[in-house]
This record gives sequence, C-alpha cells and structure tokens, in this order.
Amino acid sequence: MLTSIMLKDYTTFINETIFEFKATNYKILEDSNVGANRILKGALFIGENASGKTQVLKAIVFLLNLFFDNSEQNFSIYKSLYTKGNKFSLTYTFDVSGNEIKYEITIDTNSISAEKLYVNGELKLDRLNKSGQTNFKEERDIKDIDETLSLVKLEYYNTRFDNDSILNEWFDFLKNSIYLNCLIGISASFNPIKADEQNIYKYLRKNDTKELNKFIKNLGYNSEIVYDSEKSDVNAIGLKKTGTDVVIPYTLESNGNKAFINTVLPIIYATKNNCMLIVDEFSSGLHNELEEALIKYFFNNSKNSQIFFTSHSTNLLDTCILRPDQIYTFKFDNKKGTIIKRVSNENPRESQNIEKMYLNGVFDGMPEYNKEFKD
Repeated sequence: MLTSIMLKDYTTFINETIFEFKATNYKILEDSNVGANRILKGALFIGENASGKTQVLKAIVFLLNLFFDNSEQNFSIYKSLYTKGNKFSLTYTFDVSGNEIKYEITIDTNSISAEKLYVNGELKLDRLNKSGQTNFKEERDIKDIDETLSLVKLEYYNTRFDNDSILNEWFDFLKNSIYLNCLIGISASFNPIKADEQNIYKYLRKNDTKELNKFIKNLGYNSEIVYDSEKSDVNAIGLKKTGTDVVIPYTLESNGNKAFINTVLPIIYATKNNCMLIVDEFSSGLHNELEEALIKYFFNNSKNSQIFFTSHSTNLLDTCILRPDQIYTFKFDNKKGTIIKRVSNENPRESQNIEKMYLNGVFDGMPEYNKEFKD
C-alpha cells in the first residue's frame, strides 16, 4: 500500500510537498478505513478548481505509466512552469507485507537522470543518467540505459528482480491498479490480463450481468444493467429502470448513469484485489448519497486496496465516511504554488463537523467567488 508521496518542482508544486497516508491517532473508522500496518485505505483531495488536486493523482499514474506503459513518455509536461531549471523529482514509499519500499526518481528535461530503489532501507538499485547498479541476489552494472526507460522496469521484465518476492508483490499491487476520470469518461488498466475484470465493456463480453445487478440492487440503485450480445458497439450496454421494460442505450443515458456504469465495476474489482483505484472528478454526475454509498462500500469491503480521489462534494467531509487524516485540502498561491493541508493536522475532534469547518475556511482550500456579480 502507498504510504507517502513527495513532489518537488512538479506541475503546480513549487516547494517539496509530502502526502502521508499512514493513520494517525484517531480511533474512528479503524475497522473500515485503516488497512494492514495502519496504512489508510485512501484519501480525498478537495479544494478550489485548478489548485493541483488532479496533479497528485497524475503523480501516481506517472509511476504506473513509467512501469507499465510501453508508449513513448513525455516527461517534460510534468515539470513545473512556476520554477526555474529543468528538473523535477518524485519519491514514493510503499508498505508491502510489512516491508518498506522506497522509490526515488529525478527527471531532467525529458530524460531520467536518477533512480534509487530501497527495500527496508537497503539500496537495491541506483541509476545515474545512462548507467546503473543493481543488488538483488548479486551486484550488477548496467550500461547504456535508454534515457526514457526506467531501470526498475528494465530489471522487472528482464530478471523479475531475481525472483525477489517482496518486489514482485509490489509490482503486482501496482499493476492491478485502475485510473478513472469520471468527468470525461476515460479509464486505464495497467494489467492486460486483468482488463476483463476492470473494464465493463470487456467484462460483459465474458460474463453475464448477474453479479453486477446484485450489487446494484443491494446498493439501492433504481436501475439494472442490460447487455445485448448481438451488438458490438457501446450501445450493447444499457440501463433499465426497476419496474419497467424500457432499456436506455448507453449513448442516450444521462451523464450520471454513464459515470455510474463506468465506476461500479472498478470499485467492485478493487475490493477483491489489492491495488490502487485512482479516481478523478468522482463527484461528476453522481448524487451525494450515491457517492457516500460507493465510498463506504469500498472501505467496508476492501482489505489492502486504496482509493485516491478528487471531489467537490463537501458532504464527503463527514467523520462517518472519512477520517480527518484521510482528507487533504488544496489551494493555489501565486508565489508558493499548490499549498496543501492535512485536516488532521488541525486536530479537529472526532465529533466536530468537518464540512462546516471547511466551508468556514478553517482548513483552507475554500474558494471565494463574487456571488453578487452583475454586468
């Protein structure tokens, strides 16, 4: 599970910024929202538009693309335009069955200039520009590394880290992860073998709708999914409202139902497989009550999976849904770039109304607009 991310000179993050995902001393939602070794099962990023929330999700996806996407990477788009120089760096820390894995990467212009991989504090891989050393079962020197290719990726596909069980478990966790953007309706799977379980279109080509509709019924949603195997396009999927015989094709459905259709299977999948579910614009098209139901389902049923998501729905700031240490607020400062605040750092009491405190500006990230604007 992901325990922290550090961003420096990355997109809107001018200063070194660290996100922690280890549980603090709060006792609420211990059984549901806290996983093994007191690692949180995810976090909500909330704040004004264009404050940097999506960029944190992209930092996680950056790592997944680095390891599993074979298309050409354009690293330069991640360099902060608000700082000088050409470098940016990211550090990721994971807990894998009680073992700490730490991965550091620095990008210079559009090339990987440095990589380091530690397991329980021991340096296992060290790369500088096109040369590197690895130390799994034996020490090896590697020369002429492609400047856009991760040495970690190279070692995984060439040697499987010399069958190192901890590192292979880490890669399985990463590979099983899913990215969703609910606003524009796109998703990405990083494990082709698992795509049939993660993507609803591929899933329904091999499975019936029984399990999905059982979930939807238990959720209390007033529709069921219908699949017409005679059709090959997106309209093979439709929704039928409870108590009617009318099936609405996907392309004619509301944006809310489209968002729901695209989200429901990844959430079910993530509760059954250890992975990260990365969801941008989770609030797009979903009613507040539906958002709450899906998030609570995830926490109540997942074991060592995590959900990292952005939303503008302040109703999620409820200690019946999220712990204070699972909430980060964002604001953008013209001189300092993105500034974050972990709600738990303000030490709110478990009984306090976090939503009301946020709306009153206690945690920052609450925009102010001219609501009386007239031409």
